[in-house]
Amino acid sequence: MLSLPDGIHLRPMKASDVPEVRALHARLLPTQYPPTFFIQLLLHPRYLCLIATHEYAVVAFASAAIEAPQCAPHLVDGTNTLAHVKLLTLGVQTAFRRQGIGRALVHGVARRLRTVGSLSVDSIHCSTILIQADVAHSNTSGRCFYSCLGMNEESGSHLDSRVTTGTHLVAGLLAV
Repeated sequence: MLSLPDGIHLRPMKASDVPEVRALHARLLPTQYPPTFFIQLLLHPRYLCLIATHEYAVVAFASAAIEAPQCAPHLVDGTNTLAHVKLLTLGVQTAFRRQGIGRALVHGVARRLRTVGSLSVDSIHCSTILIQADVAHSNTSGRCFYSCLGMNEESGSHLDSRVTTGTHLVAGLLAV
């Protein structure tokens, strides 16, 4: 488990947190998400939003979804499947950045969703997870953050549509 600064606590988002999390999303992200997005994070077992709190205030969030397992015959652990987590949103208030909170949130959602996926998808239990996220071309700090997590920008003709959306797909393997 990654260490967190004193006073920072991670936990799943609750219904009572939604207004504060929505407000933080609106301040930190360029895309506005509808209320149904947050309801889905609360109710659907394949989705999760973890929040970081400091003195009971939400200071960061990460939301993600478990996807269908990916075939990965090259894995050393003998399995031929790999849990696949798609990061949906990630944000940390400026005053709390560069303290390991974002990294802890990414690892936390991946670890928790891997367990959900292992129970609901053919009883697969993987210690390594394929994690993906879309990051804006202009978000150099975000691209650097994902690179430090070991996630690389994907390239190829199947990603040409991302040019028009202004995003890069980043992906990597996380050991959890």
